[in-house]
Amino acid sequence: MSQEVTILLIDPVVEDRAAILSILKDRATTVIEAASAPEAWDKAKDLRRLTMMIAGIDAATGEEILDLRDHLHTEIGLFPSMMCSREDMTAFYPRVMEVDRLFFKPVNRGVLLEWFESAIQPLRESSEAVPKSDTGPVSAPPPEIETAPAPEAAETTIQPHETAPVQLPEEALPVGTRLGDYKLLREIQQDANFALYEAEQTSIGRKVALKTLYRKHRKDIRWVQGFVNEASARASVNHPSISLVYECDQELGVNFYTLELVDAPSLSDLARRRSELDESVLWKILEACAGALIYLRDNGMSHRLISAQSILMLKGGQPRIANPVRGRGVSLTVEEERQQMELLADAIAPFLKSSGGDPQLHLLVERLGSDRIDAVNSMDGLSRVLAPSAPEDDLTGAEIAKLNEQKTDRTAILVGSGFGLLMLAGFAIAYFVLGGKPEVRDLSALSKIPAGMFPYQDGEEVETSEFWIGQHEVTIAEYAAFLADLSANPGKEKKLAHPDEPDSKVTYKPEKWDEIYEKAQKGGKFYGGKIDPNCPVIGVDWWDANAYAKWRGGRLPTEQEWEKAARGRSGNLFPWGNEIQPENFNSGLDHETTEVTREASVDGYRFWNPVDAIPADESRYGVIGLAGNVSEWTATRDIHPDSPDKQVPIKRGASFATKSGFELTARRAAESSDERNFWTGFRIAADLENPKIMASGAASAAEEEE
Repeated sequence: MSQEVTILLIDPVVEDRAAILSILKDRATTVIEAASAPEAWDKAKDLRRLTMMIAGIDAATGEEILDLRDHLHTEIGLFPSMMCSREDMTAFYPRVMEVDRLFFKPVNRGVLLEWFESAIQPLRESSEAVPKSDTGPVSAPPPEIETAPAPEAAETTIQPHETAPVQLPEEALPVGTRLGDYKLLREIQQDANFALYEAEQTSIGRKVALKTLYRKHRKDIRWVQGFVNEASARASVNHPSISLVYECDQELGVNFYTLELVDAPSLSDLARRRSELDESVLWKILEACAGALIYLRDNGMSHRLISAQSILMLKGGQPRIANPVRGRGVSLTVEEERQQMELLADAIAPFLKSSGGDPQLHLLVERLGSDRIDAVNSMDGLSRVLAPSAPEDDLTGAEIAKLNEQKTDRTAILVGSGFGLLMLAGFAIAYFVLGGKPEVRDLSALSKIPAGMFPYQDGEEVETSEFWIGQHEVTIAEYAAFLADLSANPGKEKKLAHPDEPDSKVTYKPEKWDEIYEKAQKGGKFYGGKIDPNCPVIGVDWWDANAYAKWRGGRLPTEQEWEKAARGRSGNLFPWGNEIQPENFNSGLDHETTEVTREASVDGYRFWNPVDAIPADESRYGVIGLAGNVSEWTATRDIHPDSPDKQVPIKRGASFATKSGFELTARRAAESSDERNFWTGFRIAADLENPKIMASGAASAAEEEE
């Protein structure tokens, strides 16, 4: 069989033909271009073989193109055809054949190539099995004269594909409907003209979001073209903070396109749950929105305003904006920009600390979309505040003058105190040169928790067996030893994986580990908080904690074990009794400066503290830090209070960022096992008094042989 690929390409629009050629030019031996069916007949009537026909159709030319296809089938033999249009193609469904495919313009490159490769090979094989006569084709009149095959040829005509005309509702589609390669799994939202679904792309098992235009609009070119323009514009967006659009198509009279399915809660969801977000995350959200808005404006995109509902929060505190593009055009008017700033303020406000917090963040939120003299009412204004090119960018003339005066005063002060600063610098140099690194303490001891009953939660008597639990939370130094051992023994981490651990989990390094460890070794600051090797390891997810505990020869404590170690047989609400004593544990009551409290003025720490630094936070069993410092992962998984279909790990204990709910009975559901942040750590439990670290080197090799 000849390996030549001959394509007949018919379309009155030169640009549309060029788009197809750009995709298939390297796969075709010969491409015959034509603007109409008559022109295509003139160019193809003497062909001995045709591999494929690709044609643009509309209401005026569709029947003519299909007549040409039928006539070429009788003269040359069966070949696949692809018809594409910007209009509704329902009228042509009865003539769609098994080897044909309808595409919606603009044709998606990936979808076209996939169909091309899958359709062409079987047809080549079938043409090999039924060779054509060498006498050449029979001359016949053009299709506009003869519109039906001759009676004797009718028996060889391929029957229409049976999947065309089915009864579907004119508006929202029922779950379970199939649109080409997609199956609708659940409805996300709908309005009077559109619906959004979660769907599965069955050929590759990928979950997507799928937006449909209701069938009632399929014959209105204004609705259809507007929908296509929106999909095309959205698909052209390439910004790291904006979700993706995959492809646009039409099936069974339904125009639809597919988008990236971002499985994450929105800011409005988190606000409704009264979730907490670190201020560094709030700054990150504003930066992402400012960058996205400027990108859309600079690329001529008309778009919807970004609100709390369209800002999604991924794992690790990364924001993702649901694609807001409507089409090409002017981004936002001056008034719309002001409204946009107001919406951003509304999105951030629920997560601001009720007292204290970063004063710069509070001030910025107050300025967004306001009528203040220093209001931030434009995307450029927001960008300048977030990343000013000079300190004076957002100041008035009077403020700049005052700033210059302050600079002059500071210069005088600095000159007057220069000698003292030189002395301090000398002391600092001596400190670091002579060995000022923080001392690493052995904090690995375990406490025995005896078997017996204790009042769990609201008084239910629960019995636990004897176990041991870490007297302290696992430290940065201890976790560093764990990572060093894994690095020295490649493949060892495979033995540590939890049975449910996803394949995507490829490292047990905590978030920003390299920076944390470097700062801790020097006794420096991380995110504004002093940190050293004796502070709790942070940035760990549930998988990390499980892996370390197994490596250490233990496990994570269950919720009941954790609570018994904290409350004891007496069932106190705090390690020291039933009355809260804020100075006894590291909480968020002094995390930020407020009108009544200075940061670190209650318990002595704004962020995390060395795990042995507050001995008052000690239970009757000698376990320290259960009330505060960082929240702790447990082995227990339970139903998420806001998502009954989702099981998540449970954390126990308050942290330096917690403002309420300090009782030892408080349960804290994680968003997922992958959750990582800087206010969660863990401690280990064990069934033996002296658990052994997982053997390495020759010992582990011997174990494997056994």
